[in-house]
Amino acid sequence: MEPPAEAAGSGAVALPEITVEWPQTLAPTLRDSVLDAHSLARDDLVGALPGLWRAVDEALDLAGPGSLVAESVRHDAYEGWQVAALPRYDLEGRVRARDRGDGAPHTAPQLRDRRALVRALVDAVAERPSLDVRDALHMLDVFAGAFPPGLDAVCRRLLGHDLRHGVAAGLAPLHEALDRRTSEGVSTRCYRESGVGSRKAKGDPATDNEDTAGASTGPGGVLRCAVFDGVTGDGDGTGGTAARAALEQVVRRWRLEEAADGGAPDTRPRGAPGDPQAQVPGDEHRGAFRPGELIGELDAAVGRATAEGSAAAVLATVRPDGTASVVSVGDAEAWLIRPLRVPAGEIPYTAWKLTPAHTGFAERLRVTADAEGEESQLVSFLGGGAARWAHRTFEVGPGDLLLLASDGATEPERDRWFGAVLAELTAQLDASGRPTAPALAAALVQRAEALGGWDNATALVCAVGEAKD
Repeated sequence: MEPPAEAAGSGAVALPEITVEWPQTLAPTLRDSVLDAHSLARDDLVGALPGLWRAVDEALDLAGPGSLVAESVRHDAYEGWQVAALPRYDLEGRVRARDRGDGAPHTAPQLRDRRALVRALVDAVAERPSLDVRDALHMLDVFAGAFPPGLDAVCRRLLGHDLRHGVAAGLAPLHEALDRRTSEGVSTRCYRESGVGSRKAKGDPATDNEDTAGASTGPGGVLRCAVFDGVTGDGDGTGGTAARAALEQVVRRWRLEEAADGGAPDTRPRGAPGDPQAQVPGDEHRGAFRPGELIGELDAAVGRATAEGSAAAVLATVRPDGTASVVSVGDAEAWLIRPLRVPAGEIPYTAWKLTPAHTGFAERLRVTADAEGEESQLVSFLGGGAARWAHRTFEVGPGDLLLLASDGATEPERDRWFGAVLAELTAQLDASGRPTAPALAAALVQRAEALGGWDNATALVCAVGEAKD
């Protein structure tokens, strides 16, 4: 073919025509399978991934690394996982011989393969397909709590681990952690640290720190905890008024729920007519979160306290049987940190985010990969604007740490995922012999100051232990 006129000095360009045929009919792409064909439920995606990793290892062993694109990952309700690998071709259009290397059964995927897998997974659950891996990672960070839990940890491990023994082996410790359940019950203890950023401090204790936090463990052993991040425009302290009003209201609610915990057990089937908990599917407990009612109460309390201030909020409940739930509005965050059973030399913790962000940036990112700015502009908040909230149920076990934090304590670092920061900090504190949970709360506030001290930073860390006799 002839080159375009603007490339007249470069000579002729020859493009080979290559036809690729697979020995069986291709299943729908993963996005089509989840969103249209419904062959795999969205929330079941992470739990089904070990089957995909085995298929990926087999495909790379046959076709060689560098043979995957996002559309390679496919799923069918009857056939299960399918990986359509694109063989590598030489200049004559023939499939290049597979270099067996040192004879290892699997070869680590190349960066192209890793990125393709991340994009396929994010595209399967996002409102729009990702433009590239950077866009996919942005969506993972912003919508983590709305995506299947643990998907952010899976994708980050895909990109960051060497996977030299294959994808299935490299992801196995994480999946074991994600699937871990407790049958013996748990106990809990909370620790809180809060600080005023030096760049925000004006010397007035009433207005400098507009974060509040609290926790309560009832007679039945149910832990309830919350962090509120006050928001004010001109530093007049109305954000602090909003946060304190929200905390006072939730404490009143906790007392009512603790009284209900001590009452007679509720034996009605979940979802029965008249059951006030029917809107929380899968939660078997009396006194559990009713997210809409809870957020409505807190929003009204803030509105009564101040006409100007508002607050972001994240609240959690942990029950003695290990069931937990979290509800959030705004940009306050919840993370679960869990021990990993990994070889010596690897960081023995992982973390995943439990809450999405309700910001201007998040709203723009839903529709375009070109979203910029507005990371701190809330589109949902307590104080007349709680139109959107998020709710998630999950399970915790001994050794877990549940973090609730204001956005000042989760300040991102350039090119570094906050989940990796949490895992590394936790490992360092654990190795030092210090009590991990309170030390982590303090370390996060100190880290916020080291990053510039631009905002109040509050971290509430719940340590989950074995059930007490």
